[in-house]
Amino acid sequence: MNPRVFAALTLILSAHLTCEAQESNPEPESQSARTASVPAEKAQRAEFDLADKPAIEKRLAELLKKHVSVFNAPSDEALTPAELRLLRYSVRKEITALLATEGYFTPTISFDLETGAVSSLVHVKIDLGEPTRVASVAINFSGDAVPKQLQQSISTDWELPKNAVFRDDDWNRAKNKALYSLTEQSFAAAKISNSQATIQDQLADLALDLDSGPPFLIGQLRITGLHSYQPWLIDRYHPPQTGDMYNREKLLKFQRDLQNSPYFSSVTVNVDPDPAVADAVPVEVLLTERKKYDVGLGGGYSTNTGLRGEVSLRDRDFLDDAYDLRSVIRIEQLRQTGFVDMYLPPRTDGYLDSVGVLFDRSDISSLVTSTSSLGGKRVITDGDIERRLGLSFVYENSTVSGGPETLAKALVSSIGWTRRKVNNVFEPRSGYIAQLDISGAAKAALSDQNFVRLYGKFQYWIPVADRDVIILRADSGYVMASSSNGIPEEYLFRAGGTASVRGYSYQSLGVNQNNGIVGGRAMATATAEYVHWLEGSWGVAAFVDEGDAADHFSALHLNQGVGGGLRFKTPAGPIALDLGYGREVKKFRLDFSIGIAF
Repeated sequence: MNPRVFAALTLILSAHLTCEAQESNPEPESQSARTASVPAEKAQRAEFDLADKPAIEKRLAELLKKHVSVFNAPSDEALTPAELRLLRYSVRKEITALLATEGYFTPTISFDLETGAVSSLVHVKIDLGEPTRVASVAINFSGDAVPKQLQQSISTDWELPKNAVFRDDDWNRAKNKALYSLTEQSFAAAKISNSQATIQDQLADLALDLDSGPPFLIGQLRITGLHSYQPWLIDRYHPPQTGDMYNREKLLKFQRDLQNSPYFSSVTVNVDPDPAVADAVPVEVLLTERKKYDVGLGGGYSTNTGLRGEVSLRDRDFLDDAYDLRSVIRIEQLRQTGFVDMYLPPRTDGYLDSVGVLFDRSDISSLVTSTSSLGGKRVITDGDIERRLGLSFVYENSTVSGGPETLAKALVSSIGWTRRKVNNVFEPRSGYIAQLDISGAAKAALSDQNFVRLYGKFQYWIPVADRDVIILRADSGYVMASSSNGIPEEYLFRAGGTASVRGYSYQSLGVNQNNGIVGGRAMATATAEYVHWLEGSWGVAAFVDEGDAADHFSALHLNQGVGGGLRFKTPAGPIALDLGYGREVKKFRLDFSIGIAF
């Protein structure tokens, strides 16, 4: 029997509502059903369905069709009239029990029988009656003294308040949430000692008794599986300290931080909620370390920079001191890159520092650049907010359409801020991400030009229906300087291509110089996109992009790209294949990307 049906039957019996009392009277049938009766010896096949216009909401109709056996698995066996009456009795009990879980304890159920030569069609008509509503709620606490503030919080956040329709699922959810509020804060062994719902005259009186048990204090940290690293590495991720009050969320954060580190492939953090050890409960930490070295070979294709091949090497314990060394050589048709980054273990204050060196050459829109840079960065993460501080020296050699070489160097300091408020980092469907970056250089400090660069980006996801989503994006930037001379291209702006303005070649929107496109000091782009997800992992999209880059905002021309494409969900984010039409260039262009949120 369906567990929900069994629970509802028990509740019905406690409320003195019995199906037998209903069946003591002849069951209601329409006149057509009585006149269409068949001889007792004649057996027929019967099919049940809900009446065409049942007087119940769509959600309840779907629930009945899913869980009442005759609606989702009709019998092919022939039935005599006596057997059909017995089946109707069984159907009535199933429907009554199921509706009770939704707060309807006194429904009126009737059957309309259409009889043919070899089969009968039984229309089930339901009058729900008045729903049962909550009349009172009493929450009692026992055990060690629960702080008044926590008691008040549990009572205030109770999810099945007075006058709400009494539903079985809501009742269970409310009880579990109240219990969770105790077990996540100090009272790890809390339990529900008693719960009762008294139903009478469409009114429900609810009583819940919570036994908090003793408050728990953190004891010894027992670590299993730490072989390659020193114990001080665990301390960098803020483990619970001996004597701290037990807090489930803090333990889960400690587990997440270890899991998200580069050193461990799996992490489990547990405590035994045994009241006997409440004064110093041991914290069990089970670790599985990642391999020290990773060597990777990869290839791919991007509509921005063409075919790609790369080789990577990673050493997670460089110098035997938990330094995370990452190096990559990437060869693309339009770009070649090599870099080495070294990430230091996190500091006890939560800062994550890194240093790196980069060599990059690109040939895009008749602009050839060769760039070397050396720098360091500090990342500070606090919940959904990330802050960045950086300092880097950049030396660049550039040529436009085979013209003379131009050299530029800059010692750039930077500060950045990002807030991610999305339901899923790799596959957002609701929420937003906001980013702001400020960087600059001065001639007095190893730079060829004084400049301050401002850049901001905002992306917003709006869920539609059950699966669809609207994506809105806008970004803009400006470089405050007397001119762009002496500023490395990395700190100027170009637009076009994937994640910018589709329908236009990658970085083809900018300042026209000697039949080539170079970066400008101003940029603005925007996107509106609708994604309709089909069954499974496939989806289709339609989009409008606009934007440009120029030397001044007054010179911007909002080039427009329109089109559509396919989407395919992967663990790394949706893959997008788009066909865009650039209205200004009057050309179609394919764009391919993996749409990971920035």
